[in-house]
Amino acid sequence: MCEPPLLSIIVVFFDMVREAERTLYTLSATYQKDVSPEQYEVIAVDNGSAEPLDQQKVESFGSNFHYFFNATESSSPVEIINESVARCRGNLVMIMIDGAHMLSPGIIANALRAFRAFTDPFITVVGFHLGPEIQNSSVSNGYDQQEEDKLLASIDWQDNGYNLFKLSRSLSYDCAGWFGPLMESNCFLLRKESFLRIGGFNPEFTEAGGGLAILDLFYSAVTDPELEYVVLLGEGSFHQFHGGVASNAAYAEHPWERFHDQYEAIKGHPFTVAVRRPFYFGEIQPEATPWSRLCAEVGLKWWEQRDLFGEEVSTDSFGYAMTAARNDQQARSDQAELEQRFYDLQHSYNLLVEKYQRCEQQLNRKTNSFTDKIFELWYRISRENKE
Repeated sequence: MCEPPLLSIIVVFFDMVREAERTLYTLSATYQKDVSPEQYEVIAVDNGSAEPLDQQKVESFGSNFHYFFNATESSSPVEIINESVARCRGNLVMIMIDGAHMLSPGIIANALRAFRAFTDPFITVVGFHLGPEIQNSSVSNGYDQQEEDKLLASIDWQDNGYNLFKLSRSLSYDCAGWFGPLMESNCFLLRKESFLRIGGFNPEFTEAGGGLAILDLFYSAVTDPELEYVVLLGEGSFHQFHGGVASNAAYAEHPWERFHDQYEAIKGHPFTVAVRRPFYFGEIQPEATPWSRLCAEVGLKWWEQRDLFGEEVSTDSFGYAMTAARNDQQARSDQAELEQRFYDLQHSYNLLVEKYQRCEQQLNRKTNSFTDKIFELWYRISRENKE
């Protein structure tokens, strides 16, 4: 009997054949760096889709890929995730509640390194939205699956998944990414026994997509004193447009109030963000540097203010702060570009002046030479006439 894998990855799909192919590819050992298929398994759970995934297609991504169709009428995936964790073979688990997310290529290897570096980690990946802005806004401006297909076709993300950072102009929600307090992660990892110890997902979250189940579990994990809260630096999960009930709903139609009503009914209090300083693990690739600079500018300033003024500094201002920082960065970038263009023009002008001076010198030499020859010829003719 073959050895069980170190890691079991559970990813849930619902009516997303288009998105699943890209997501599964980004989970394959062909795409993920520094890992082998023997180290992990991928359990692709189809949660009662009207158009199910093709099992052969799922398993074509590697011998470590497995397909499971959950015949259910429930629109919430929380119970099947709990069941999948309970029966998976790995001692470590990675959970993706929304299968529309593509991953950057260092997540699995860096997560396995983090499991070796920490005793009992809760490892989180920061989420981004593909497209020109957060998809709750871009959907109102014509962004859809066809536009996203064109966007993804414009870069070589298959060979270098870090290029996905170039296609994203928004985090999944108002936060400061790697450097601020997070409230959720669509891709997180922890030990199987730790997931079971904290109770997994609360099955009372019955709203579509689980409602605020992911926020509830994230809060429980971050506030658990036995878990070491770790953020993977320079890695991300990238949400594809798929008509999601919350992630792709225009703000006017967003189900947050309904989701939050259920949260309050279950928990007995409003949702709040758990504020805890994380450990940082990983490396920042060149493609992620602009995002890292932006997130650090806002996030580290927030922590500084929090240290000075305490809980009165809330997380509510991140949306405005990130917008202001991005605009400021853009203004600085535009100024730097104008300055560079000026220096380029000045350099080109100097080169033209030097070229003109060389041409003038050459012309003067040729003119002088020609004049000398004329005088010499005139002198000869004069002498011949005298003779």
